[in-house]
Amino acid sequence: MSTDTYATPPIRGPGVLETSTTMTAGTHVHRRISWAAIFGGVILALAIQLVLSLLGAGIGLGTVSTNAGDAPSASSLGIGTGIWWVISSCLAIAAGGYVAAWLAGVEIRFDGVLHGLITWGITTLVTFWLLTSAIGGIIGGGFSALGTVTSAAGSGLSDAARPIAEATGVSPDMLQQQAQAYLQPTNPDPTTMSPQDAQKAVATDLVTYAGGGADAAAAKERIINIMAVQMKISHDEAARNFDEGQAKLKQTRDQAVQTAKDTADASASAASRTSFAGFAVLLLGAVAAAVGGSFAVQRRLQVTQRVVR
Repeated sequence: MSTDTYATPPIRGPGVLETSTTMTAGTHVHRRISWAAIFGGVILALAIQLVLSLLGAGIGLGTVSTNAGDAPSASSLGIGTGIWWVISSCLAIAAGGYVAAWLAGVEIRFDGVLHGLITWGITTLVTFWLLTSAIGGIIGGGFSALGTVTSAAGSGLSDAARPIAEATGVSPDMLQQQAQAYLQPTNPDPTTMSPQDAQKAVATDLVTYAGGGADAAAAKERIINIMAVQMKISHDEAARNFDEGQAKLKQTRDQAVQTAKDTADASASAASRTSFAGFAVLLLGAVAAAVGGSFAVQRRLQVTQRVVR
């Protein structure tokens, strides 16, 4: 294995030393990565992003003038914010990649690109960590809102699961209800029912009717008889009222189901668009960081060539 040493011509001047590059079997033996330079690029990228974000917020809020009646709409303000965020992110990460590659002192373009990409990766991870941590309560209101929605959803699930948990135990209210059920006749006479007892019987028979099966027809007939007695109408009219009520209930239920489906589809579509937008922004940031690192190497080579001449 041969080792070749190439020395650049000495640069004259106080405090300037000769530098040499050693190549072993065509392989660059110098350190290919400088974490200190990458750390500096990350710090600069985050600082530039913060400065540009504050600048954009100041410009955007400065256009709001409710007294004058010329405040921008929410959609236009949101679009402007998104465009500014993309531009500022690309500028910040490009500057960070440039500084990382420049401070690393690499003279191979691919190494400069890698320094820029690593700077982009660390900056992205740090940004998301800041937005999703306690600091994000100050920096990222959107993520805080997402956490609130998630917490509310979890609370709703907990409230929905509470009756199931209570059903596994025995409470005094449940014992009282069971005792009342024991004292009530199986098929009470509708003519002797009070309005409260009639409502309870109808509610019980509705559950049986909705469950279907062999007892559904009998439950429907009991409900019609109770309606006829309580409302003082004929059996046929009570039957028509029952059928109309069931038709309205089915229509309302179908509309609620369709609304829930439409909402779910809209939410999924919005989440999909947001994911694709985030992917595009991150990809643009990676390209900007790679270009910044490559440009730093190109610039260093140009400076070196001018100094050697």
